[in-house]
Amino acid sequence: DEVAFELCAGDVIWLRGPSGSGKSMSCLHIAGLTELPGAVVDAQWDKTVPKRERLGFLFQQGVLIDSLSLAENIALAISSAGRERCQHEIRESLQAVGLNAASDGSKMPGELSGGMLRRAALAQILACRKRVVVLDEPFVGLDAPVAAEIAQLLLQVVRERGIALLLISHIEAMATKLQPSRVIDIRKRRVAESHSSWRGELARLPFTRRAGRRLADYLLYSLPLVICAFAATGAAVSMLLADLLNRVDVVKIIASFLQAHLAGNPALPMIMALVDQVVKANEAAAKKKLYALALGTIFSIELGPLLTGLLMAGRIGGAFAGEVATMAATRQLELLSLLGVHPLQWAFAPALVAALIAGPILTAVGTAVALAVGATVGRCFELMDEAEFASEVQEAVLRWPADLPALQYAPLVNVYRSLAFMLAIMVVAQCCGVARKRAQPRHVPMLITSAVVVSCLLVLCLDWALSQLYIHAGRHIVHPGLNMHQVFDSGALDGVAGQDAHEDMYDEFDDDGDFEGQTLMPDAHLSASSRDEL
Repeated sequence: DEVAFELCAGDVIWLRGPSGSGKSMSCLHIAGLTELPGAVVDAQWDKTVPKRERLGFLFQQGVLIDSLSLAENIALAISSAGRERCQHEIRESLQAVGLNAASDGSKMPGELSGGMLRRAALAQILACRKRVVVLDEPFVGLDAPVAAEIAQLLLQVVRERGIALLLISHIEAMATKLQPSRVIDIRKRRVAESHSSWRGELARLPFTRRAGRRLADYLLYSLPLVICAFAATGAAVSMLLADLLNRVDVVKIIASFLQAHLAGNPALPMIMALVDQVVKANEAAAKKKLYALALGTIFSIELGPLLTGLLMAGRIGGAFAGEVATMAATRQLELLSLLGVHPLQWAFAPALVAALIAGPILTAVGTAVALAVGATVGRCFELMDEAEFASEVQEAVLRWPADLPALQYAPLVNVYRSLAFMLAIMVVAQCCGVARKRAQPRHVPMLITSAVVVSCLLVLCLDWALSQLYIHAGRHIVHPGLNMHQVFDSGALDGVAGQDAHEDMYDEFDDDGDFEGQTLMPDAHLSASSRDEL
């Protein structure tokens, strides 16, 4: 239960034991890289040794910063030791482990073989001038000749530089080549035997399970983002629209037109009075319909799918591109191929199914949130209450007239746009994830960024194309949401003073633009277009 040892310059202590006995965990705990439950380390260092020069760690596979070249990794080690970086010291550190600065210094870690990577990691430790180096299974995964070369190199470093080694290895033939001064055997503590058999399930293997996990991920982590984004957008758009409608004076607009065309006519005051009464009697109803129709149409047809698509290009597209790029960089895709599993079947297919389900759901939820905010804004601006807004939206958006094409029915538009955007996002993410052959971990951020940018651009292009499709699908169809004939036929004019007289006045217009023999425009007759506008 207790291990005690003393390390002096040039010593080699071998921690020996079977795999899983805790050798590596013990040394990671000594190095302060992890915590071993219940373990206590009491290390007494020579006070003349600076802390930054005390302990180095050579990981099992040899670890370097993947985004830096070999020479840059050595330079980083030198600067971290508090010294100025110089080419001479970089060359010396590489030469000490049998590497050439001229030919190997510009190589990236992913381009090094297993033996070269161990040498490079050791060179980095030497550049830090560490007094004690922990070697975590330095011979694992190497061919016998290469492992023998590494052992000879380590022994040479010990003799020439006086470094102490704490060796972790279960390969006795190689460990003895380092001529350890002491061997410490570590055995796994015996635990009570259990006769229970494993009854777990391989939950990550079936397609439906993998698709279900992704769907839960997409919905759970995307929903708060969608709700907040749509609430903010809905508030901004509805407040702008409500403020615009409150500012618009319809009577003033019509009066300016009439005064321009009928200036100097004795019938103008009567027409102005008629306009004032008719407009004021119907303005509120028209603005209600316009407010509800505008918000319902904007969010269900355009902003809802587009905003969700742009959000998911970053959330889902970026995450999936990063996953695929990481699998490519760590050769997991090659492993799947060796196992007879197509990479598209393993990762892309379940992710695509989950995205195609999540996209319309998130869009529908976001659209509902935006419209709910719009209803509240309408009440705050005294346009209409929530019940009136809901009724108008249902009439304008959810009702499906017999003559309205399916491509223009708002709920269907909401769905098929969402599906198109999600399909584009996932295809781009897959293509970007595998775009770089022999990808390294340092390439993953760039591939994620590429996937997000390209996905957003493609979503915008698709949005334009689908808008053109929507327009051409119903070019000759009048939208049923706002029909002014319904406003005037609904009885809104009932009780307006002089309505019958006004109707008689309309009937007495002749084809020449005259009113009972009185010329409305003394110098010219009304053209057909002007009469239609009037």
